Amino acid sequence: MADHTPEQTVPDTAVATEQDAQPIEDAGAEEFYQITINLPNKGGKVQVIASPREAIQDVRQSIIESTETCMHSCFSLAFNGNKLNDFMELGDVEGITPDSELDLILNNYTEREARVHVNRLRDLLAGPAKLNVNAVGIDPAMSFLSTVSGHVEETPVDNSTYETAPATVFSHFDLNASSALSDFVPKGLERTPVQCVKSIALSGWNPPPHHLRLRGDLMYLIVTTLEGETVQITSTATGFHVNKSTSNHFDPTPRQDSKAASEHSLIVLLEKVSPMFAANFKKLQEFITCRHMLEVIPVTTAQPAYPWAIQPAPHTFDPTRPSEAYLNYGTESVDSLRDWNDELQSHRELPRTSLQERVMRDRFLNKINADFAEAAVRGAMDVVNGNVVALNPLEPEESHMYVYNNIFFSKGFDGRNTFEKLGGDDAAHVATGKDLEGVRTLNGVDVEGLYTLGTVVVDYKGVRVVAQSIVPGIFRQQEESSIVYGSVDNGPLVKSDEKFHQILGQAAKALHMAEHAVDNGEGKSTNLWTSFDTKGLLGADGRRYLLDLYRLNPVDIEFLENDVAAKDGMPEYPHKLTLMRPELMLLYWEHKLRAWIQERALEIKKRADEKKALAGESEDKNAEDKSTEDKTAEESKEDVDGETAAESNAEDDVNILDFDLSFNVDAFTSAQTLEEDADVKAEQENTVRDASKFLRENVIAVLLQDFTAYIVSPIDGGSLTKAMHRRGINMRYLGRIANLAKESNEPALVHIHYLAIQEMVVRSVKRIIRKALRGLPTTHVPDCVAHILNCLLGQEVNAKPMATLVEDGYTYTTFTPESLRESIQAEVLLRYRFQLPENFIKTMAKEKKIPLLRDVCLRSGIQVEARDYIFTPLASETAAETSVESAVTAAAGKKVNKEKSDKQARKIAKSKKRQTTFEPNDILTLLPLVKQASTRSNYADEAFEAGKTSLAQGHRQLGLELLLESLALHEQTYGFLHPETARCYQALAMIYYHSDDKEVALEFQRKAVIVSERTLGVDSPEALHNYLNLGLFEHASGRTLTALKYLKHAIQYWDLIYGKNHPDSSTADNNVAVMLQSLRDFETSCSFFERAKETQQLAHGQEHVILANCHHVLAKAYALKGDFETSVKEEQLAYDMYLKLVGAEDMRTKEAEAWLQELKNTVEFTNHQALYEKAAIEQQQQQQQQALHKATSLSATAAAAATKVALAEAAIRAANAEAQVGSKGHLSLNELMDYINNNPAKGPSAAGSKAKKGKANASKRGNKK
Repeated sequence: MADHTPEQTVPDTAVATEQDAQPIEDAGAEEFYQITINLPNKGGKVQVIASPREAIQDVRQSIIESTETCMHSCFSLAFNGNKLNDFMELGDVEGITPDSELDLILNNYTEREARVHVNRLRDLLAGPAKLNVNAVGIDPAMSFLSTVSGHVEETPVDNSTYETAPATVFSHFDLNASSALSDFVPKGLERTPVQCVKSIALSGWNPPPHHLRLRGDLMYLIVTTLEGETVQITSTATGFHVNKSTSNHFDPTPRQDSKAASEHSLIVLLEKVSPMFAANFKKLQEFITCRHMLEVIPVTTAQPAYPWAIQPAPHTFDPTRPSEAYLNYGTESVDSLRDWNDELQSHRELPRTSLQERVMRDRFLNKINADFAEAAVRGAMDVVNGNVVALNPLEPEESHMYVYNNIFFSKGFDGRNTFEKLGGDDAAHVATGKDLEGVRTLNGVDVEGLYTLGTVVVDYKGVRVVAQSIVPGIFRQQEESSIVYGSVDNGPLVKSDEKFHQILGQAAKALHMAEHAVDNGEGKSTNLWTSFDTKGLLGADGRRYLLDLYRLNPVDIEFLENDVAAKDGMPEYPHKLTLMRPELMLLYWEHKLRAWIQERALEIKKRADEKKALAGESEDKNAEDKSTEDKTAEESKEDVDGETAAESNAEDDVNILDFDLSFNVDAFTSAQTLEEDADVKAEQENTVRDASKFLRENVIAVLLQDFTAYIVSPIDGGSLTKAMHRRGINMRYLGRIANLAKESNEPALVHIHYLAIQEMVVRSVKRIIRKALRGLPTTHVPDCVAHILNCLLGQEVNAKPMATLVEDGYTYTTFTPESLRESIQAEVLLRYRFQLPENFIKTMAKEKKIPLLRDVCLRSGIQVEARDYIFTPLASETAAETSVESAVTAAAGKKVNKEKSDKQARKIAKSKKRQTTFEPNDILTLLPLVKQASTRSNYADEAFEAGKTSLAQGHRQLGLELLLESLALHEQTYGFLHPETARCYQALAMIYYHSDDKEVALEFQRKAVIVSERTLGVDSPEALHNYLNLGLFEHASGRTLTALKYLKHAIQYWDLIYGKNHPDSSTADNNVAVMLQSLRDFETSCSFFERAKETQQLAHGQEHVILANCHHVLAKAYALKGDFETSVKEEQLAYDMYLKLVGAEDMRTKEAEAWLQELKNTVEFTNHQALYEKAAIEQQQQQQQQALHKATSLSATAAAAATKVALAEAAIRAANAEAQVGSKGHLSLNELMDYINNNPAKGPSAAGSKAKKGKANASKRGNKK
């Protein structure tokens, strides 16, 4: 490995050669062992860094993944001659110390171990970008970090040493040009590794005959080397050897000629057989290790992210690829189906008394959930593709049920009319998502004895499929129903098992659910915690399961009563299953708790005041007797002191356990109650109504305030959705948010208004595509998607696009741009109660084509080719081509214009072949959209929050230790590649950065970038912000050229995600400008400062303190450039704005005034100096003429000498003049600041110091994270 530091361990370990081993410092979180591994056959030693809490198998995995020891896979570790159990912890080995030695003992192969060994070699030969045959899309879990950085570690440089601006990635950068989609995948991405063999495959002589199995033969391989030789290899229990077999003759015995070779490792054997393999395998290892380790290891505990725009690698011939199922699972894989439900519930029942037991339990639960989700997705795709036979084939297709791979599948339709009164299929679709949400919520509460099913919801080809683990005994014919809690068969009969009710009470307390009475169908009252629609089932395994959890939260009654019915030109809302979100219920509960605490505190204070008044009256009555008076005064003082303390701690005296607020989840539903319970029901309904009003009247308004103050600043529809969901706001309120943002007339809410409308359009297009794809043959999917995209985005190129397969008569072929626009408007009005402007789609498709395409692809699961699509008419393109050619002719030799011309020419050439913007071939695949009920580690989250709280309170050491402990818990629970782990990496990076430990900060930030790219998406807002932070950290570490690469990458993606002028994009522009300024590229830095100012102007209006800061910073930038007149104009604007907004006495106003005066003095001085130099140059020209005239009377030799001297003197005077006026680029930054302040002798002046302070103030907004 390139860098064997503790921060680059996998998993929790690192391997280094003995000479590279470094002492490990205790980070304060836990102790580490540095174990020496003795390799077999005098192979030397390696060092392993591991935690004593790690299992021996984790240490083995570390050895297998190291480049020094990757040839070994079948071995055990021994300590003092005793083999160690793979599942025991390192710290439990008797007698082991932090610096002990372990022996690597080679084991005999089994068939499974031989398959693992061959698979490991295939993985190595495939390189980091190995094709995953089980992936549901193209290029899963991509990371571009190594490609963007260029694999070159830049040496830290002091930027003040640059005499001229070095070439950067922003040299010749066009700030007005939009990012090209063809650049979505960074140039230089290396996919193809160094080839080591031509092919390695299973031989046709497999499987070994029975008599040879008894001799130890396991399998036969056929390898074609780069030298062109084909060799047959036998895998035996003791290793691998070259045999005598050919394609026509079978003889698995070892060869005895010069090609004879036998080794325990197949890699070592091939190195002996093929010298080219040995040489290239070394290069391959270097190719792999030049990447960060987190870029290489597979994603196992999270959903890998699939990019929406891709440039797929060419398909290659691999004879062993079809056999991967055998190499992975063996010949008996079909008979070894996993019992998913038993595995899930058994893991839930693992002990959790100690922290380590809890961590291991969470780790196993996350792994089994990830495995279940992967199997469920593949099964759901097979169900939709028709590869699975239904259990009830005679019923309508919407009612079909399936069992595949021990998973139960059903479709998200109302096949049994359960939701007939609530909206039919629309309500059923919502219920499946709410059911998953309920499973996730109950898993988070984690009540012992209460079980939920493994649940995954998959949207694929227009069909929603629900995958669930199978409850034991559910398919058996039983005399009586196994439902013991809730409604039986959605009928009036309701049951309430006492044991179930008791266990559910624990969950209800955590979720603030109210116990409520319902009519049990027999005229009696039955108490329930959950909705009567939720069913408690007693499985054949004796476990209590909870199903149908879609009503775990109450009805949003205000929306149901005010917005569902058809009125005021609005159609009727498509369903009545309008429920509130769990985040809102918690938010409202905390809101009422705070109000209750304040109320109780006032009551305590009031009682204290009354007691104090009574004490005062008693003191007056006893005032006659002096001794009594003194005594009374003393007692009164003590009482008052006590009361004052009580008053100050009034809130502390409030017992939170006395607060009681819970919600009836059956309020405003069809659940029937007896008349005797009507009063309680009415009170509970009022509580639910108050929560609904709180959402509409308070929460949405607070969110808009956060948007206005830039506390939250979404960049795309996905981040807007997350911001709303975190506050418990349902997406049906998007139209309300769009209207309120527009009505506010706040410049800061303009982009929120736009994003809300774009999100409504994207979600409407998603539903249109979903409906069009439902029931469509796979062969028509690309044509359908391309045609809808053409109607949405390509109408300028072709106003009447036609589907390619129009003759087949499917409904999607009837779409036109006009009909699609009408469908979108109707969908937005129906679901979001928002009247979409007539021209909005056309305007959006014109101004934000790529962001709109991106959001549609992400929401619909579409992967398109990353190419430059033509969105404008061909005539415009031809005119553009002509203008570019003219520009090239006028500025011949300029590389940047040539590149533009070439790119434009390529676009024109491609466009001439196309009649539409999109073609079916551009649609590369359709991805399943997956939602799963993943579990969270409460302990890791609590440690993380406690660490952040400690840091906020100023306890840095404690906070850092808690965060490091949280990181260890995250890595053990979720694994390295998980969004939650990335959050920890990012937080720790920021802490170390502010602690001036920049190298550690960089390592953590690189991890944050890689993990967010691979699990959230290469162009996700999280990955983008992580790149921006990484650029800042690199710049602070003296690697500004590398930092600019990261910032350019982020800026290009920002343009693809949102477009121009997002309020937060000024942060990136400001940072780029500062870095370029440090490299003395003053011209380009001014351009970025200008764009940052323009962005802030759009976001805050013409007069704002932030805009004044921008003018102030820009004035300094122009001063550094030497353009003092523009600098004065900018500083004048800053001063006038400060004076008006914050007053003359504010420090910013005074600083701007001082700068303005200094700059005016400089301009005046420069003008005088220019006049003087002009006169000097004129005098010099006269002297030149006189010298030339005088030279004519001399001989030719003398004339030439005189002329040379005269010209030399003139050149010296001109150079001196040029050094005194114009650009001051030859001075250092400090010297130029001194020059600006007209104080060259005294060093930095007071105004110069103020300038630095002003710069910090100006960038305060920009550098906020």
